[in-house]
Amino acid sequence: MERRSEVENMAGLNGKKILVTGGAGFIGSHLVLELLKNQAKVFVIDLEARPKSFFSLNKLSNKVNFKILDVRDKSKVFSYFNKFNFDYICHLAAEPIVGEGYDNPHATFETNIMGTVNILEAVRKYRVKGIVAASSDKAYGKTQKTYTEKSPLRGDHPYDVSKSSADLICQAYYKTYGISVVITRFGNVYGEGDLHFDRIIPGICKALIKNDDFKIRSNGKYVRDYIYVKDVVDGYLLLLQKINRVQGEAFNFSSAENLSVVEVIKKIEKRLGKRISYKILNIAKNEIPYQHLDDSKVRKLGWRTNYSLDSTIEQILDWYKHDFYKN
Repeated sequence: MERRSEVENMAGLNGKKILVTGGAGFIGSHLVLELLKNQAKVFVIDLEARPKSFFSLNKLSNKVNFKILDVRDKSKVFSYFNKFNFDYICHLAAEPIVGEGYDNPHATFETNIMGTVNILEAVRKYRVKGIVAASSDKAYGKTQKTYTEKSPLRGDHPYDVSKSSADLICQAYYKTYGISVVITRFGNVYGEGDLHFDRIIPGICKALIKNDDFKIRSNGKYVRDYIYVKDVVDGYLLLLQKINRVQGEAFNFSSAENLSVVEVIKKIEKRLGKRISYKILNIAKNEIPYQHLDDSKVRKLGWRTNYSLDSTIEQILDWYKHDFYKN
């Protein structure tokens, strides 16, 4: 199901030195792969590159300048930036799990907030041309309404607050220092290479492969937008291309698939022709019951979704079966 997107074919990234923080992670590794296809000179910092990650299985460490580096370490971040004259930064390094934020708030705040400050300070000090920074739909907090980019940022639990804070800090650096920053806010991203198996799609794939029950932490009724990772990557490429035009702005990225957990299960069952055995544990803490992003703003820039659960779930399941779980 390979596709050459309109975004991918746009000129402008060839030869550019682009740093992806968190680039060995799930979304970051897909972004790295596409940046390489666009002939960018790619640099990656991360805490690790897991042996069976998408990053490692695609041997991306051999194709980029890869360094183990913690964004919380300001002196090492500055030293690294001083060594290279980066054109652009894609900042994805973060604690990405809501439950981990609940259990370890200090580390979450330190990574998501101060890690972002360190990167922004390095961008300012070393005069990087621009940065695309990952926020989250969680930054908006709890509501029963559809989020627009004008909705207030009001997370009220550790993970959500960390994303609200980092988002506002990015805006502050633009307004105060003129840093060319643009902010992304995505819904639930899924696809090959997500190794957080307490998430819905990886959890379902694992349960099917292991012939086990899929355990749902919530009551099964929480509603989220589901967006495929390659659509997310297209969003980053588009914003990199247009960063001078859209600096200082935030963009929601969504999809037509605004579903509850149980609805996701039923949709996948129908597509695969398989029954998914699941148990509702109802032990989730402080999670947001309903989230939906209005993404009309970024669609006016030319972005669109090209994938759906129906068009991707078979190849995603194959990736876990034949790549991650193979002997």
